[in-house]
Amino acid sequence: MFMSVVSPEFDWPEDTVIAAHWRRNGDQGAGAPLGTAAIGWKAGAVGFLITRTELAGDNVLGCARLDIAQGDWALRVDEVAFPEGAIAHRHTHSGSGWRHLVSGELRIETTHGTTVMKPGDSWFEPAQTPVRAGALQQTGVTRFVRCMAIPLADVGRSTFQLVSPEDAALPRLQATHRHIDHPIQVDAG
Repeated sequence: MFMSVVSPEFDWPEDTVIAAHWRRNGDQGAGAPLGTAAIGWKAGAVGFLITRTELAGDNVLGCARLDIAQGDWALRVDEVAFPEGAIAHRHTHSGSGWRHLVSGELRIETTHGTTVMKPGDSWFEPAQTPVRAGALQQTGVTRFVRCMAIPLADVGRSTFQLVSPEDAALPRLQATHRHIDHPIQVDAG
């Protein structure tokens, strides 16, 4: 299986297992979500698709192999908002998925290097892969929308796990706004 993030101009392929979309609404600050998300496809929205084949083309912002076991899991769509100076200290998630930056600038540090993300950039994070993220903007809120395939046991719970227990005492200024936890059954074949 493959998970992709696609632009609003993308045409939905026939082998889609599940699709979700996110559409921007009005900005009400870091305490409220910037957009809304739903299962299914909606033209004009950023899309996340799980397909049986790899996607490519001008409107595919990213595609990655998604290793999920046959059986039960869930598709989560949420937003993470970083006010000025917010840092997500080195952490992992129990699910793999795409992130798509919708405002601000975000510095992403992984074992593979450091990248500065700007609005419209997308990146994939495999499950259990350590990452650190820090907001770079001087004013306003940095936000990304995220779609992950998570274990069914994590529905309704945070998948965020600090790598170093000592970091638990550091400030955590970012806010997560969960839109969807949608259970899925993966069939053989």
